[in-house]
Amino acid sequence: MQQVPPSADDKFQGNCLCCTALSTAQGTVSLETKLQKDAPKKRNNEIGPGKYGGQEFQGFTYFPRFPGQVDPEFEPPKVYMVQRIERMKFNPFWHKKLLKEFGIDRKSSDYAIVPNTPNNCARLWKVKHLVRITPISIPQGLPEDGDMAGARLQDNGELRFIPKLKHDMLVSVNQSRTAKQPDFLDHHTLKNRLRMNWLKPW
Repeated sequence: MQQVPPSADDKFQGNCLCCTALSTAQGTVSLETKLQKDAPKKRNNEIGPGKYGGQEFQGFTYFPRFPGQVDPEFEPPKVYMVQRIERMKFNPFWHKKLLKEFGIDRKSSDYAIVPNTPNNCARLWKVKHLVRITPISIPQGLPEDGDMAGARLQDNGELRFIPKLKHDMLVSVNQSRTAKQPDFLDHHTLKNRLRMNWLKPW
């Protein structure tokens, strides 16, 4: 069976069809671009409406309590206070490695100051069942002179500046403890005295 070569009219019609399809595609792309520009701006990491009526984000789907619910404005903290609340035994080695990298692998009372970055958040997500994460806030604001003396980080994550602590720190730095306190006891003397009080309380 011999194949009939396409004629010039067929080639012309084919070219016209290609040009028509191309122009239609360009018109569709321009229309989609215009619709995207006119559409309301989505929130950070928001993909769009979900399959079951929720709002789909990057990695999770959020279901509001009632239709049209809008979350209040929230400013994410810049740093976190991370403290280990569970023991490290019977945990896999990759969890122990992450805790060691954060510096909270020794005493449970130790805590680490971790910047709020996507990399650190991904690492904290893997050990979220072992740590307590508290956002750090500054209710009083940073001092205008930039002097951070007298700062105290409380358990609820508030960083406050206490003038009395600043004064006490300056006094302790400027004066010698042994020179102006003749009744000062060193570590060994105090240890022996307390030991004798324990052995002979009366």
